Amino acid sequence: MIPLLLLTPVAQVQSQGLAMPLPAPGEALYKARDWAGLADWFETVPPATRGAHYELWIQALNRSQRWERLATVCEALQPQLEAKSGPRLATYRLYRAQALSQLGRHAEAATAHAENGRLGYPDGYPNACAEARLAQDWSALLTCADTLLGAHPGDAMALAWKGEALARAGRLAEAEPILREAVAKDPKIAYAWNNLGRCLNEEKAWAEACEALDKALALEPNQLEALFNRGRARFELKRYKESRDDFRAALTLRPDDPVLTENLRQAERYATLPAPKKR
Repeated sequence: MIPLLLLTPVAQVQSQGLAMPLPAPGEALYKARDWAGLADWFETVPPATRGAHYELWIQALNRSQRWERLATVCEALQPQLEAKSGPRLATYRLYRAQALSQLGRHAEAATAHAENGRLGYPDGYPNACAEARLAQDWSALLTCADTLLGAHPGDAMALAWKGEALARAGRLAEAEPILREAVAKDPKIAYAWNNLGRCLNEEKAWAEACEALDKALALEPNQLEALFNRGRARFELKRYKESRDDFRAALTLRPDDPVLTENLRQAERYATLPAPKKR
């Protein structure tokens, strides 16, 4: 395993930064903006050289999308560079959060982005909310959304995130007014319309749920959950053929799902029945 850094005093690493000239091969790669080549070159040099030019090293890893290595390097850098200063907002923290996201480690990325937010990075909490949502960590999403709303009351995205976190936690009565406020402020948040539709379905407000889910699917036609939720609402409204179509579309996105399969079976059965005679 190639050592990450020579464990020299932090002050020495920090004071050198990018001020010292790179050795000739690295300098040529930097001037050519050959980031992949520069990242490879850094792996061949002594740890002291990497330590002296850590900012350029992690920039090369970031630009060349070496996400696994970037995350590892930034994790090793952080305790060394913060040994005397304590936690501080710095490039290695931002790069680490980005790398974790790119690696699909969304729960870890959410935590890293939230730390950056606490340290003053303006996009820290919005990024943390987005990553917590991808991780389906509804508790973390609620915490980050509440923090964001504390700094920016009435922010539409923060309201949408909070509404989703509450809805996913089964707190639908609390979620509904928050989601209504979110879509009133920004009617283009598709997942907020979907979650509002879920809340309305649970209230058996089928027609209003359908309207909300129509808006969700107009914005993002392939939202699997919105198709399922609208299929439910349409079924309850006795719009069986449309319900069948929604369940079919959802099943193409998640084949062999037993819940979707059963709902489709029921909708198909009712869709073939004769229409009731009008009096």
